[in-house]
Amino acid sequence: MSVHVNELCRQACEKDAAFFEEAFRGTDCPADLKRAATRICRSYGINGICDPVYIANVIAVEIGRGDGQSNFNNETI
Repeated sequence: MSVHVNELCRQACEKDAAFFEEAFRGTDCPADLKRAATRICRSYGINGICDPVYIANVIAVEIGRGDGQSNFNNETI
């Protein structure tokens, strides 16, 4: 029984990682903003393909690390 559950968990983790990899493909999003957006999406069940980058862009604008159009300032504050 636990082998089956472990396999399902592994598959879910792989699917989750692939989703976020695809969502951030082609962007130069800094790792910390990517991590924050990923955690927000996971916490609130946000699963639209464009949502993680949108959230990262909003965060970047609010803290002065981007222009909201996927042009990020990679310097940490």
